[in-house]
Amino acid sequence: MLSKLSLRARRGILLAVTSLVVAYVRSFLQYHQYIWGSIEQFLISWLIHYLAILFLIIVSLVFINMDAHFFLGKDAKSSGITKDEFTVYVSVVLLIAALAIFLLAHLQPVGMDNMYE
Repeated sequence: MLSKLSLRARRGILLAVTSLVVAYVRSFLQYHQYIWGSIEQFLISWLIHYLAILFLIIVSLVFINMDAHFFLGKDAKSSGITKDEFTVYVSVVLLIAALAIFLLAHLQPVGMDNMYE
């Protein structure tokens, strides 16, 4: 089903899911809880993370397209990377990083079972 969607649709879905995962992981790491106080707080948190990730993607794309030959190894005549492709790449990297941080935050070091008892 996802393969039938256009790249632009997949980009939007991936960006929304990535911002949701980043907001969730940040909420856990900062406040040590998995829930928000209300739906309004959840939506505000998600929107802030969505805009932050979008801003990161735009700034990164501008810098990479300024010197595409250096970063991407492409010809100087080519237009660099498209914004849809770049958004998917950055979203996947951020999604994997957020999931890795979440997993590492839940791992208990070996030999630390009874440290706080």
